[in-house]
Amino acid sequence: MDLVPPRLGAALCLIVAATFASACGTASGGEASGADLYRYCESCHQPDGRGDQLYGAPSIAGLPEWYVASQLERFSNGLRGRHPDDVEGLRMRPMSFQLTTESQRRAVAQYVASLPPVVNPPTLTDVDLSAGEQTYVMCIACHGEKGEGNQEVGAPPIAGLDDWYVALQIRKFRSGIRGSAPGDAIGPTMAAMSMAITPEAVDDVAAYVHSLPR
Repeated sequence: MDLVPPRLGAALCLIVAATFASACGTASGGEASGADLYRYCESCHQPDGRGDQLYGAPSIAGLPEWYVASQLERFSNGLRGRHPDDVEGLRMRPMSFQLTTESQRRAVAQYVASLPPVVNPPTLTDVDLSAGEQTYVMCIACHGEKGEGNQEVGAPPIAGLDDWYVALQIRKFRSGIRGSAPGDAIGPTMAAMSMAITPEAVDDVAAYVHSLPR
């Protein structure tokens, strides 16, 4: 369910992006710091990185630098957030355009990684954690038994991630909204794996992932 009308979400993105661009353009002393650049992510992801489901923004605090930087680049080059049905991605993509250099992306990623991890309360109801654990077995090869992730295969840590966000991303992979962009060398792997998760099991495995300690 889209909790913010797409037009309103797009308008908010453009307003924030314009402010972001202005701030970056007037920053003195060369490249802005990660903390300075992150100020313009706060409207969705919040100052402490806890995210906001209202805007489809997940908790990102404490995610590893390599993953945050890679996703910013993927949004920027169209490997993510370009599909016309990806409402949340289409909000994020204009923001990624404002980070025009690798050093800016790295600075923001370093700052996000430095934030203490925030695990939000669960939101999914009527879930079966035992069934979710059984389904999660197929995810261990990439994401690890404890959801710790594996940079070598491009799999991020997922333990403690918002259950609503995990479920949403699995459904996006299943439907081709995510992981189907031309030239995407990583997304198709997850898209293929997602097809092994039955629609009925999505919420269960998402709830189980959320229950794993960060």
